[in-house]
Amino acid sequence: MDDQDFQPNTREEHLAQELADRLGDPEGLPFYLKVAHRYSEPYIRATLSRVMETPRDRIRTSRGALFNWLLRHYGDRSQQSRSDSNPRP
Repeated sequence: MDDQDFQPNTREEHLAQELADRLGDPEGLPFYLKVAHRYSEPYIRATLSRVMETPRDRIRTSRGALFNWLLRHYGDRSQQSRSDSNPRP
């Protein structure tokens, strides 16, 4: 997806565009669109805040990679704990 041709229309698309811009990762826009559909906006914003507060010298690869790792690591864990507390019949 060419970032320059992308025109966000929905709240989720605007959020995905903001993530790509703030994380300096325009190539990651398709991933951020998936993120915006899958996770709640407060969770995404809290994760983004944590990444942006991380000093540059503490980031191994990129802010985008750190965001991805934090989101998946803690997001999957919180989803697991919710399913454990609400077992399916």
